[in-house]
Amino acid sequence: SFLGRGLNSPTVWFTIIGFLTLWFLKNKLSHFLFGILFLSTTVFVINKNSMGEIWSPYYNIQIKNNEDSSFNLYVNKFFHQQAVNFSSNTKAKEKYSLPYTLKSPKKVLILGAGTGNDIATAIMNNVPEISAVEIDPVIADLGKNHPNLPYKNTNVKLFIDDARSFLKKDKSKYDMIILGTLDSHALLSAMSTIRLDNFIYTTESFKDIKGHLTSDGVAVLLFSVPTQWLGEKLIKTSAFVFENPRPLFYTGDSFLYNLMIVAGPGVESITADNKIDKTLFKQIPNMTYDIYELPTDDWPYLYLQGRNIPSHYLKVIAVLLIMSFIALHVAAPKNQLTKETLNFFSLGTAFLLLETKSVTTLSLLFGSTWTVNLFVFGGILIMVLLANTLASKVTIKRIWVIYILLGLSLLLNLLVPPSYFLGYKFFFGAILATILVSLPLFFSSLIFSHHFKSVSQIKTMYGINLMGAVLGGFLEYTSM
Repeated sequence: SFLGRGLNSPTVWFTIIGFLTLWFLKNKLSHFLFGILFLSTTVFVINKNSMGEIWSPYYNIQIKNNEDSSFNLYVNKFFHQQAVNFSSNTKAKEKYSLPYTLKSPKKVLILGAGTGNDIATAIMNNVPEISAVEIDPVIADLGKNHPNLPYKNTNVKLFIDDARSFLKKDKSKYDMIILGTLDSHALLSAMSTIRLDNFIYTTESFKDIKGHLTSDGVAVLLFSVPTQWLGEKLIKTSAFVFENPRPLFYTGDSFLYNLMIVAGPGVESITADNKIDKTLFKQIPNMTYDIYELPTDDWPYLYLQGRNIPSHYLKVIAVLLIMSFIALHVAAPKNQLTKETLNFFSLGTAFLLLETKSVTTLSLLFGSTWTVNLFVFGGILIMVLLANTLASKVTIKRIWVIYILLGLSLLLNLLVPPSYFLGYKFFFGAILATILVSLPLFFSSLIFSHHFKSVSQIKTMYGINLMGAVLGGFLEYTSM
């Protein structure tokens, strides 16, 4: 446990990278000694500023203990969840137990188990078989300190995995599947950054969940909704996938969560037996909605109200584009708008579009972590190295063949959905996905090297290529 947290600490990684850097300075004593001084100072400052914090593969975590033995868990300084002491907090116990007033399941799956509140509730309601899935090993480990000790119960099986990946590999059926407030709406970047939990609330994900329910099973979605339109989006997505019988929903105060959706074939028996407290639960009525606005794996922007780009992003993009073009106009040689410059400009634009697409594709597999950057940029650099090595040894006489191969590799990326790799073991799926998303960059690097051999104005073409990359980065936002 300590080793796992330590390996995620910036202190450890700065130390490793620092010593690797010092190795390159070993033949210059003055540089080597200065490097040791700089590294020691840097590591000391970082370690001092991160005292009392815990690092996981996904978060910088802070813990605040409460008087009743419960504790609050903060990630990146924002409140994330509370490990509730249900022995003393009766209000929380009643609210978490609401799904069990509708159904008494024998087999429960909890997606996003966190520090263990949903597990503790299932135990209190005498569920004999509980499967808990939590992607963050450090948060699950911290859950062992939960005041009700849910992870130590013999009825509980813990799986450290992403929910979508687990559903692809698991073949079991469940009486109840609980989505335990898997939301991350604290940051402004949630509007544009693909987070792994976004993929839990897509239509494809809900269909996966539906396929894991028994003939009388229900899925229970718990969510802390910050705006009315977001709650409506989740309700409409549930109604679209679980259309018959129509799901039930509960909206209450903001304590712990303020939206609960109960969906699946088991809703029919719940309504037939009059188990619903109609002051709490309502059945989703027949409604009209635009399916195009529902989140999908191809458009997983949960926190965007519609398919648009937030105005503050457009303003920043406009300012940066103006600055870039002014810089290009001042610095670039005149009369350089030729077929050659357009070629390198286009290659730069396409490169960054592919790079950002690679990041978002692999985010479905690993989440938005340094692991994604490792595979994406590692894959890109390896492909570029292989392409340059090949180009330096072989003269390409028919460049049009490489263009065709580039087109085919792009078509393959279009046809193979990222979710295809979720069913594989971590590293095998990671390697396959990385090869797929970086393959076009291999062929584009061959094309770049082929054309670059005949360039006379090297600095100009590098600048033009970089300007294209700037535009490509901004164009990526149009995918929203």
